[in-house]
Amino acid sequence: MLRYNKWLPQTHPQDVEGMFPFFEAIEQVTEGRVRVEPTTAPLAPPPRQMEAVRNGVVDIAYGGQSLSPGLFPLADIVALPFIGDSAEAISVAFWRTHHEYFADAEPYEGVHLLSLLAVAPYHVYSIDREIATVDDLEGMKLRATGAIAPKVAEAIGTVPVPIDITGMYDALSKKILDGALNNDDQMRAFGVTEFVKYRLAIPGGILGAPLYVVVNEAKWNQISPEDQEAIMALAGEKLAAQVSRLADISAAEGIRQMEDGGTVLTTASDEMLAELKARLKPIEDEWIAKAEELGVDGRAALERIRQIAAEVEANKAPLRVE
Repeated sequence: MLRYNKWLPQTHPQDVEGMFPFFEAIEQVTEGRVRVEPTTAPLAPPPRQMEAVRNGVVDIAYGGQSLSPGLFPLADIVALPFIGDSAEAISVAFWRTHHEYFADAEPYEGVHLLSLLAVAPYHVYSIDREIATVDDLEGMKLRATGAIAPKVAEAIGTVPVPIDITGMYDALSKKILDGALNNDDQMRAFGVTEFVKYRLAIPGGILGAPLYVVVNEAKWNQISPEDQEAIMALAGEKLAAQVSRLADISAAEGIRQMEDGGTVLTTASDEMLAELKARLKPIEDEWIAKAEELGVDGRAALERIRQIAAEVEANKAPLRVE
């Protein structure tokens, strides 16, 4: 029996339609020898998922590398600007790029890696200010958490506010924040689309966030090699694509919610995009330098993840949003 730490909202599709069917499939392919049971309440907050699994508080968790700054610097490639246009494309690209470039330089110690994913690309959300140029962003207080997001926020002239995602509703409703660097999935899932008057889409995403699905290493080693192989046939890139596609569907529903609520939806102009890229390039260069310190060709890895993401995006099946 493996205990899964459930912390996402109760009906979030990434659990209900993604992780839970994955757990059911694990039980089926192992003929009941391995079962996964979700907790009835979170046993660790979002930033402490990895710690909870390593310490055996829970056995399986889904969390974000960027919530533990400095622990997984290579995974921050996914948080860089302009990586891809969907969670599905970025997730598949992340899994492949990790195994091509990062696996030896950035091991996930104390846990077994079941999958790597990415959230839907981040855009800019404002509760009262229309954003048509980079200058319009100046001084806005935006939710920005993790290793890369605060740097992005500062580079574009805004003030990063490190509010946990579970506190975003309160901060936006009380206008503690002027908006957020976030994505359409999370804005929908955490019930804050009603506060968004303006949404500025950034092609390729202004940033992103890497995610992991891990199992406690000691518990994993108790599973027979045959059952481990059967489980991994369901996990890895396959799970990454399935779960992240659900995030994209949720994101599309989030956009529809905002449209129905009267949110003004715009996309960064070519001129604005060029200025954003110029301002954000030092963040990319900093990550490349860090990767090289760890013995990784960061520039090649960055080119590779963008290439794979573009290929997956071009060939993926259309989303079905009801």
